[in-house]
Amino acid sequence: MSYIFSSSKKFKKTKRDNYISTLQSLPDDLLIDILSRVGSISFTDFFNAKLSCRDFLEVSQEKFIMKNISVEKFHVVPWWKVKDEISAFLKACKESGNPELLYRQGMMEFFSLKKVESGEENLKRAMEMEHMEASYVYGIILLCKGGECSNEEQGIKLLNAVKKSRKLEECRERTRAFVLSMWVNNPIVKSQELTTSCHAETCGGRRRRRGWPWIYERDEDVIDANFCEACMWDDEVSLFCKRFS
Repeated sequence: MSYIFSSSKKFKKTKRDNYISTLQSLPDDLLIDILSRVGSISFTDFFNAKLSCRDFLEVSQEKFIMKNISVEKFHVVPWWKVKDEISAFLKACKESGNPELLYRQGMMEFFSLKKVESGEENLKRAMEMEHMEASYVYGIILLCKGGECSNEEQGIKLLNAVKKSRKLEECRERTRAFVLSMWVNNPIVKSQELTTSCHAETCGGRRRRRGWPWIYERDEDVIDANFCEACMWDDEVSLFCKRFS
């Protein structure tokens, strides 16, 4: 019996040694890629992985990993002081260009801290990395600014891309939850109607319902509904702005 138990322990030790030996044979670039993929899905799995062997631990602070790691586990707006190690970790992620943290920082600066320029810049940076909620909010901001035609064109382009991704409803709900989680000191105000003319005879916007007018039960309805861009996004902006009234 003791022989079997001893053999079992040797087998487990040999298996672990082989696992470590395999990891040690991998180049750093591949280790970074593996850890980045793990971290982009789950922070908990990332944390466990980096503690599993020294090779993962040594590359765990690489900027590429910090940029792509998931921070969904952490509160959007913490209402209590976070631990120093968590604060340092989130700071490293933000400095590495993590799009979710850039989006969060941008939202806080633009809507709560009245740091409009830096807030808009962080939202733009997150948008450029294809962060969906940042694209949605930045598109809304551009349409609210009015003035230059380029603002309107880019804003409509961004919102059309969100609509095409079939994540418009998700973006609405997530941004609404974010707004409700913070003190709003800089409510966004729509400056003017969009300059794009409405095709009144064919536009389904004339038959819009209460609430979000072109989303019913499914995102497919957003794409199939017969609304001209002018009415669709003009009303989207108005309804978004009402969240702050």
